Amino acid sequence: IPCIWKRTTQETELIRGSLIVSSRPHIQSRMFKENEMNDEEFDREAFEEAGKKAYDEAHPEFERLSKEKLIISLLGSVNAGKSRTINALTGMNYANVKTRSGWTKEISLYELHPGIFIADTPGLFDIDNKVSQKADTFVEENSDLVLFFLNAAVGITAHEKDAFKRVSALGKDIVVVLNKVDVLQAGDLPVMIEQIEEEIGIVPIPISAQSGEGVEELNDAIVQILKKKGKDLLFLKVSTRKEKTVSKWIYGATASAAVIGGIPIPGSDIVPLTGLQVGLAIKIAFIYDIKVSRGDVMILIGTTVTGNAGRQIMKWTITALKGLGWIPGAQLVEIAAMAVGAAVAGSLTFAFGFTCNAYYKGGMKMDLSKVGEIFNIFYAEHKRRGDDGASYVPRLPE
Repeated sequence: IPCIWKRTTQETELIRGSLIVSSRPHIQSRMFKENEMNDEEFDREAFEEAGKKAYDEAHPEFERLSKEKLIISLLGSVNAGKSRTINALTGMNYANVKTRSGWTKEISLYELHPGIFIADTPGLFDIDNKVSQKADTFVEENSDLVLFFLNAAVGITAHEKDAFKRVSALGKDIVVVLNKVDVLQAGDLPVMIEQIEEEIGIVPIPISAQSGEGVEELNDAIVQILKKKGKDLLFLKVSTRKEKTVSKWIYGATASAAVIGGIPIPGSDIVPLTGLQVGLAIKIAFIYDIKVSRGDVMILIGTTVTGNAGRQIMKWTITALKGLGWIPGAQLVEIAAMAVGAAVAGSLTFAFGFTCNAYYKGGMKMDLSKVGEIFNIFYAEHKRRGDDGASYVPRLPE
């Protein structure tokens, strides 16, 4: 969970004094004695080996990603609300960011964060064919995604249809953003969306950058497209909605941990569960722009899942299983024990994930003595609420 305990000489069922968590010969058995668990029983060597392996397998991909570039090109008329939309998505006004030198005058390239760029390409609407061709070439050779803006107060014009046709021919992923929908009368929006789809073959995402309506849906659409390119985490670095995405990751990891932990004993295979938790920690740290070492991650896990907080939870779990009268081979009782093991693994991962979120969001400035406390709060909260459709983000008390 991942708790690794040194094998004792009593290889008997739980009610005789010990508990075998993994019966596979290539994984060291973890066992819990009925009496007080102490540091001498905790096999730190095996735990550190599993954690090191998980980190070493995940880390190179994040190192590679940190060296990648992400370029999102903006197309649309000057009154389509491009700048305000980027501000709603990222909390930054790219127009106030100094443009990147070394690019043609037809392209204004703004670096929101190291390696993450917004490219304003007004040249695509230029009547000068030479200028438009330069902009086309830039989009084709450099852009990861195109946001094509339309103004709901105007609808789609013939000039915009021609520009969209030209951009579509470049073979790039395009999201059509229908901005300023707050100016429409009730009932007009569905008609306009249908009209635009008929004209260009793509359903636009209706938003109001001013009120925030639809911005979350636009954020999710961008993330989904960039995920296919392996660059979604780069965008999330600048997204104002990164915490909601983290919540979805944690709920997914919680479900996976419950499956791993759903054997008829509390806990599961140290390798996949530790890998799940280490991978989750690195990913959360990455989008908060925190570069973590192997030691950083292991200390965090050691302060929570395998620290005093996690070990106390395991004691409670053993007590619960004893109450069930768990005996190997008793099918109905083992099913109950499976539910206990799944619940514990899931709740521990849930608590660990949201503890990571709080810790990395705060820039790793939280005192580690506080980390165990909030881990317990999140663990208790998950036990109380259970899964909540990946929509509930627990908050720490003031």
